Amino acid sequence: MSKEVEEKIENVIESLECYLYDIAFLKENDIDILRISILAKDGNTTLDKCQEVSELLSPLLDVYDPTSGKYTLEISSPGIERTLKNPRNFKLSIGEEVQVKTESKEEFKAVIKEANQEGVLLEIQKEEKFYPYASLKKVKTIFEW
Repeated sequence: MSKEVEEKIENVIESLECYLYDIAFLKENDIDILRISILAKDGNTTLDKCQEVSELLSPLLDVYDPTSGKYTLEISSPGIERTLKNPRNFKLSIGEEVQVKTESKEEFKAVIKEANQEGVLLEIQKEEKFYPYASLKKVKTIFEW
């Protein structure tokens, strides 16, 4: 998908008081899917909000087709427990508790304090430490019931 189309998608989502969390092209049961994950700015990403975003994005994607073939558009919340993959995901998860696995085989729980294009500042047992993204193998948000 071109950067221009991604920016247009993000602008529509922002106009509806949401953040663009992720865009993914998937194939499930021989069906191509364009899955766009959003987070409501008020923290309440409802089915109605997803439908509202879908209704505004659909005509935009008819004009600025992100792929050459047929696909199904899905708008969803990224979920409570989710794997963080890019700087945008980390920035939108500031303040959340995460389970971290590093490339050097460390495993620990931490809270995301800050994130930028290079890496993330984590609070681990009241101490803060910066990790470049390349040093992280897997980071997943944790939801405690």
